[in-house]
Amino acid sequence: MTAMPHDATDLYLAPVLLAVDARIERLGKLDLDRLAYEVALESDSPGITQHMRQEALIRTITYLVDVHHWEFSWAPRGLRMTHDAHTFVLGVPAVFLDYLEGGSPE
Repeated sequence: MTAMPHDATDLYLAPVLLAVDARIERLGKLDLDRLAYEVALESDSPGITQHMRQEALIRTITYLVDVHHWEFSWAPRGLRMTHDAHTFVLGVPAVFLDYLEGGSPE
Protein backbone atom coordinates (compact mmCIF):
# COMPACT_ATOMS: atom_id res chain seq x y z
CA MET A 1 0.00 0.00 0.00
CA THR A 2 1.33 3.39 -0.96
CA ALA A 3 1.61 5.92 1.85
CA MET A 4 -0.20 9.14 1.08
CA PRO A 5 1.30 12.50 2.06
CA HIS A 6 -0.01 13.70 5.39
CA ASP A 7 1.12 17.30 5.29
CA ALA A 8 3.13 19.86 3.34
CA THR A 9 6.41 18.48 4.67
CA ASP A 10 5.65 15.12 3.09
CA LEU A 11 4.85 16.88 -0.20
CA TYR A 12 8.25 18.59 -0.14
CA LEU A 13 10.14 15.30 0.03
CA ALA A 14 10.84 15.16 -3.71
CA PRO A 15 12.21 18.71 -4.09
CA VAL A 16 14.29 18.39 -0.91
CA LEU A 17 15.61 14.98 -1.93
CA LEU A 18 16.51 16.21 -5.42
CA ALA A 19 18.27 19.31 -4.09
CA VAL A 20 20.22 17.35 -1.48
CA ASP A 21 21.14 14.67 -4.00
CA ALA A 22 22.43 17.34 -6.41
CA ARG A 23 24.59 18.81 -3.63
CA ILE A 24 25.93 15.34 -2.76
CA GLU A 25 26.80 14.75 -6.40
CA ARG A 26 28.56 18.12 -6.78
CA LEU A 27 30.51 17.82 -3.53
CA GLY A 28 31.32 14.16 -4.22
CA LYS A 29 33.33 15.17 -7.29
CA LEU A 30 35.81 17.13 -5.15
CA ASP A 31 39.05 15.72 -3.84
CA LEU A 32 39.53 15.47 -0.08
CA ASP A 33 41.39 18.78 0.28
CA ARG A 34 38.82 20.71 -1.72
CA LEU A 35 35.92 19.04 0.12
CA ALA A 36 37.46 19.97 3.49
CA TYR A 37 37.85 23.56 2.25
CA GLU A 38 34.23 23.74 1.01
CA VAL A 39 32.91 22.25 4.25
CA ALA A 40 34.90 24.72 6.36
CA LEU A 41 33.75 27.63 4.18
CA GLU A 42 30.05 26.75 3.93
CA SER A 43 29.57 25.40 7.46
CA ASP A 44 31.82 27.88 9.25
CA SER A 45 33.12 25.00 11.35
CA PRO A 46 36.70 23.83 11.89
CA GLY A 47 35.84 20.10 11.84
CA ILE A 48 38.25 19.18 14.64
CA THR A 49 36.35 16.13 15.92
CA GLN A 50 34.44 13.51 13.98
CA HIS A 51 31.15 14.79 15.43
CA MET A 52 32.01 18.32 14.30
CA ARG A 53 32.85 17.02 10.81
CA GLN A 54 29.54 15.13 10.66
CA GLU A 55 27.55 18.23 11.60
CA ALA A 56 29.61 20.45 9.29
CA LEU A 57 29.15 18.15 6.31
CA ILE A 58 25.37 18.03 6.87
CA ARG A 59 25.31 21.85 7.02
CA THR A 60 27.32 21.98 3.80
CA ILE A 61 25.11 19.47 1.99
CA THR A 62 21.96 21.35 3.04
CA TYR A 63 23.45 24.83 2.54
CA LEU A 64 20.81 27.10 0.94
CA VAL A 65 18.35 24.18 0.66
CA ASP A 66 14.95 24.74 2.25
CA VAL A 67 14.64 21.35 3.96
CA HIS A 68 10.99 21.84 5.00
CA HIS A 69 11.44 20.26 8.43
CA TRP A 70 13.26 17.16 7.19
CA GLU A 71 16.06 16.29 9.62
CA PHE A 72 19.46 14.92 8.66
CA SER A 73 21.82 12.55 10.45
CA TRP A 74 24.44 9.97 9.61
CA ALA A 75 23.67 6.27 9.25
CA PRO A 76 26.14 3.45 8.55
CA ARG A 77 25.07 3.45 4.88
CA GLY A 78 24.99 7.21 4.31
CA LEU A 79 23.00 10.36 4.98
CA ARG A 80 19.65 9.78 6.69
CA MET A 81 16.66 12.07 6.04
CA THR A 82 13.88 11.81 8.62
CA HIS A 83 10.45 13.33 9.10
CA ASP A 84 8.01 11.78 11.54
CA ALA A 85 7.85 8.06 10.66
CA HIS A 86 9.46 8.51 7.24
CA THR A 87 13.16 7.87 6.83
CA PHE A 88 15.45 7.57 3.82
CA VAL A 89 19.16 6.89 3.59
CA LEU A 90 21.06 8.40 0.68
CA GLY A 91 24.34 6.84 -0.34
CA VAL A 92 27.37 9.09 -0.18
CA PRO A 93 30.64 9.12 -2.13
CA ALA A 94 33.83 7.67 -0.67
CA VAL A 95 35.36 11.14 -0.28
CA PHE A 96 32.64 11.96 2.29
CA LEU A 97 33.61 8.93 4.35
CA ASP A 98 37.29 9.85 4.10
CA TYR A 99 36.47 13.36 5.29
CA LEU A 100 34.31 12.12 8.16
CA GLU A 101 37.02 9.73 9.33
CA GLY A 102 39.92 12.11 9.32
CA GLY A 103 39.26 15.43 7.73
CA SER A 104 41.79 16.83 5.34
CA PRO A 105 45.05 14.97 4.61
CA GLU A 106 48.23 16.27 6.23
